[in-house]
Amino acid sequence: MIENPIGLVLFALPLLVLIVSLVMQLIFKQRLIILLVNFVFWLIATFTIFNSSFLIYCFAYTFISLIGTFIGDLIVKLKLGDRKSVV
Repeated sequence: MIENPIGLVLFALPLLVLIVSLVMQLIFKQRLIILLVNFVFWLIATFTIFNSSFLIYCFAYTFISLIGTFIGDLIVKLKLGDRKSVV
């Protein structure tokens, strides 16, 4: 099955959460909805795939998602700022 579950939980999944949140923020631009979807997804995964000790990661991944949405907002604002200076 999974050769290194600690590596998955500590490195691969947080990176995946960050990238997915950033892309979703660039597409939808609704931070609260993205955070809620992310939290609900990990909460369901906690009790169906993992066990209750994974619950702390649910909150950590939601915080990482918040960071991803902030980075997405920054990209949008920088891109919008470039358009205003050109026009």
